[in-house]
Order: sequence, then C-alpha cells, then structure tokens
Amino acid sequence: MEIVGEKEEGLLQVKSPFFFSIFFLMKKKEVLSPAKPLYFLSLGLITFDLYKNRKIIGGASAYSAILARNFRFDSAIATSIGEDFEDFDALKGIRLVYQMREETTTFINKQYVTSVADRIKEETIPEEWFDAEIVYICPVLNELEEKIIKRFEGSMIGVAPQGWLRSVGEGGRIGKKKWEKANECLSKADFVIVSDEDVFEEDVAEYAELSNIFVLTKGRKGAELYWGRGKRHEHIPAFEREEVDATGAGDVFGAAFLLRYYETRNVVKSTIFASCAASFVVEKEGVEGVPCREEVMERMEKEGGDFFSIN
Repeated sequence: MEIVGEKEEGLLQVKSPFFFSIFFLMKKKEVLSPAKPLYFLSLGLITFDLYKNRKIIGGASAYSAILARNFRFDSAIATSIGEDFEDFDALKGIRLVYQMREETTTFINKQYVTSVADRIKEETIPEEWFDAEIVYICPVLNELEEKIIKRFEGSMIGVAPQGWLRSVGEGGRIGKKKWEKANECLSKADFVIVSDEDVFEEDVAEYAELSNIFVLTKGRKGAELYWGRGKRHEHIPAFEREEVDATGAGDVFGAAFLLRYYETRNVVKSTIFASCAASFVVEKEGVEGVPCREEVMERMEKEGGDFFSIN
C-alpha cells in the first residue's frame, strides 16, 4: 500500500491497487505506529439527497460515522462514491476508504434514485478494520453482500437493512421487497433497526423473533423496541421537535444506540438515548443536525426523566 503525503498536520492519503483512498487527519509530527483497533466502522454508500433543488450529503454510513466522530470516537467509513463527490469537509476527522466511479448514488425525496455507485467490494475494506469494536452495516441500495457480517466475529454488530429491503422500479422509483436472506443475517447481529416505511408490516414479528435486539422506528410516533428474540417489547416515545428535515434521523438513532449500548449494555436506556440523539437531526438540514454527546446528555437530563419509568 502506497502512502502519499507527509506525516504532518493535515490530510494523509493512502492508495491501494483497488482504486480507493483513505483520508484521515493526523497530529503534527505524529509517528506512524501500530494502532489500537478501530472503534466505530460504518459500511454503506455515501449518497446525495436532493433537498430544495440542491445536493446534500446523505447515506446511513455518513450520518452514523459523523455521530461517532462528534462523540469523539475513532470513526471510519467504507463506501463507494462518484467523481462528482466533493463534500469531504463534512467528513473531516473520519477515516474514509472508497471505490470511485463516475456518479455518486443520488436520491430524490427518498422516492427515486437517479444514479447508483458501484457495489462495495470486501477487498476495499482494510484488513485491520475487521477488528473494529463496533460495526454498523447500513446499505441503502443493495451495495453490500449479507455475508460481510461473518467477517466481524469479535465486533458488536449493528445492521440497518434498508438497502436489502428496497427495489428499484421504472423511472428509478424506490419500492419495498421481501428480504430473502433475513434468516442468514438477523441472528448474527447484536442490534437491528428498520423504519416502518421500509418493511412490510407482516414481517415485523418474524424479524423481531430472529433478532437479539430489534427496533422499528416510526417517526413522530417513536419506536418499538423488541429484545429477547421478540419476547420483550416496549414503546419508546420520540423527543418531539419541530421538523425541518427528517433525513438521517433513523441513521443517527441506530448509531447512537450502538455507541450507548456498547458502554452500558442497557437495552431500554440505550434506546431512549438513541431517540434523544435522533431528535436533533430533524431540527436542521442534513448532517448539520448531527449532535455531539454533550448536547444529547443535556437534553436527556432536561427531558428524559419521564422516559426512565419504562422498564
């Protein structure tokens, strides 16, 4: 693997034969040495979402890794983008490995897709990243093979299977489809999160029974939490806010749950924490609303008291 650049404060670029690059920030005069395992890794396409006639960065991998970075954790993304992607500033402080083709995957109102990047190859991911403490597998349009989950034997695994539940019809219209490999994947994950907009209602009970922890998000209506293979269930209310843009709220919910559950191993309290973190995202456009830990803790302290009566 060839290193391009100097070991100084700024951008270090690493290139490999697989036509991808890694970007990350280093402290001035830092000596390259064996690193401890990556803390948080997200896998999935970074996208463009067309919002008010302009492109903004999107994708569950971006929202989740930005949250982990804002929480001051070592964060990374493995993805596939196009030559038209230039919004690297939003990802400062995040290690990024990617494949590149002509166009970045682009969605219109989450209802249509106008361009699609390459699928993410397993060999794109640096070998040492498979030892990440937490991995969030979050495809948006079938860009990952489900078998990738088997590579993270020692990690806490979160799965947001949205991209395995989507079909693309005429004119790029996004629709729902049955997840053929759900049985192979759900039981291997520590945590699974799905929006009620993406899943068939009749499949929810089965997914909950197959999962260790399963969350069904329902927007303003909060979320349904299932654990113990579907034997236990709680409704988790939303932290209601005036909505500017709800894009990415579910992605932040999933990442916030993983980060908090890794620390506490408390299912209910971690879900409440995730609901609180997601409430910040709807208040602003795009990734601008992704909070830091201090903001979430402050809102939890002010407004979360009533939630903790939930058992």
